[in-house]
Amino acid sequence: MFMPVFTRNPKEHAVFSSLDIVAVGGGSIGGTLIDILARTGVGSLTLIDPEDFAEENVGRHVLTGDSVGKSKVEELARHVARINPDCRVTALKERFDASLLSSRPDLVVSTADSFQAASLVNSYALREKIPAIFGGVWGEASVAEILYVLPGKTPCYECYGAFRRNVEIPPDTRRYTDPNYDETRIPGQAGLWANILMVAGLQFQVILGLVGLRDTLKYSGTVWLMNISDPNCPFQPLALTVGEVKKGCAVCDQGCLEELLRENLADNQSPDPSKFNPGEKMFEDTEEASRPLVKLSDVAFALETGACSLAMKHRRMRRLEAEVAKSDQRKS
Repeated sequence: MFMPVFTRNPKEHAVFSSLDIVAVGGGSIGGTLIDILARTGVGSLTLIDPEDFAEENVGRHVLTGDSVGKSKVEELARHVARINPDCRVTALKERFDASLLSSRPDLVVSTADSFQAASLVNSYALREKIPAIFGGVWGEASVAEILYVLPGKTPCYECYGAFRRNVEIPPDTRRYTDPNYDETRIPGQAGLWANILMVAGLQFQVILGLVGLRDTLKYSGTVWLMNISDPNCPFQPLALTVGEVKKGCAVCDQGCLEELLRENLADNQSPDPSKFNPGEKMFEDTEEASRPLVKLSDVAFALETGACSLAMKHRRMRRLEAEVAKSDQRKS
């Protein structure tokens, strides 16, 4: 049934009303995207987030002070119902797990601030051949980062984001008090609500492309970056930078997995595949692996390593140069 609230976007409502979308993460970006989807007329939403809404969230979230202390997903479900009562909403106050989903959705949207959650979403999307889109920010919500994955056609999240396994995560006191604390979770950072709105809006443009309503996926790259407010970022301010991701990780490329297996077995001098340890480091940070990064331009360096500002680049460069120096000392 057509509702008057969608009078100004009938074409989009006609498409979204038949879609079943899973939204992983109900934070500032996730909550804004859920609000946008509701106002566009999405037919079915599954909301997944384990956290309660905190007072510190009010300053940059679609929810208000009335929701403090309550489940984010349950409050967002009520928010959606007030906008679009025809939308079927399932609220799951859980960490993402594929077993939570009883049916196959049309699209998975991840804005979780956890690398582990993003990796699990990526694995699920690849296995079920479901398009997925990952959204987040660098620093104080100053740079937007959007990556979309079309299983079997584009590089996956791990092809791009595997470097984050070695990122230094800021300290969070919850690691000492929460027995279920996620070590890959990024603690809340400073950032303006206006920046969050821009990030969510940009991510929604990619969603429009994925469902065929806009020609926004015409670029060869699959990662969208926008410098919103970082004066030290090498990307042009308030402009879209599209980066190409090289396909080839052990998650989505069987050939890459087999190659890593052979290398690991050769390093261990063991012909027995049963002794393969996937948690073991696959390669050493050698001089050959480190030196090329030192020569990259600012923009190329940011795309290659995820360093979003010159300050981050300089810290990363110092670490690389230290590793090269250690390698030189060992050789001498």
